[in-house]
Amino acid sequence: MVASWVRRDFAGIGVTQYRPGPHLAAVQEHYRGRALLCIDVSGSMSGVPLCAAIEGGLDFLTEARQARYACGLVLWDDTVVAHLPTSSPDATVRRRLRAATGGGGTALAPTLRVVIDELGPLSGDRVVCVFSDGAIGDAVLAEQLAMQARALGIRFVVRGLGSGASSGLARALTPGEHETKQTVHDVGDLRRGIASMVADMRQRR
Repeated sequence: MVASWVRRDFAGIGVTQYRPGPHLAAVQEHYRGRALLCIDVSGSMSGVPLCAAIEGGLDFLTEARQARYACGLVLWDDTVVAHLPTSSPDATVRRRLRAATGGGGTALAPTLRVVIDELGPLSGDRVVCVFSDGAIGDAVLAEQLAMQARALGIRFVVRGLGSGASSGLARALTPGEHETKQTVHDVGDLRRGIASMVADMRQRR
């Protein structure tokens, strides 16, 4: 019960709305999350593995965008087959991923150069999620480029199909991290394995 001496007029000023200031976009950009999904489309991925990887990638895009990450795509073999930056519309990224085909060898270094060129100058949380089913080519060069990327504040999350692939990726991109969770043990678990990179990405944000 309110004491009799308390002024009983509790009316306040109505809700006032102000237009965002001119620097809002710059502030939002600073804290924006960006994720590049990099999927191995080399010849050994042709057929069932690539179909599963595509489905996993589509799931990844859905979950990453729900987590407020702008998503781009790199399809790679021994070259960069396709690169859609994180500024690309979601529908465009999905359409290109669905059209992926397998062929060629494997070399991760060209993809890492694209990663550095796109994400290096940006601020905010920048994550590169890499999947492969085999070797990464010149491992020394890949490790050097990955070190350069990490020095720029870029994070890596990896998944490899089989222990050999996950070990190679982990040594180059995520040294010191436990490799067990980075391994997709068979093609039947490939879709879930790629999609699960979002959980790792969010935990370390």
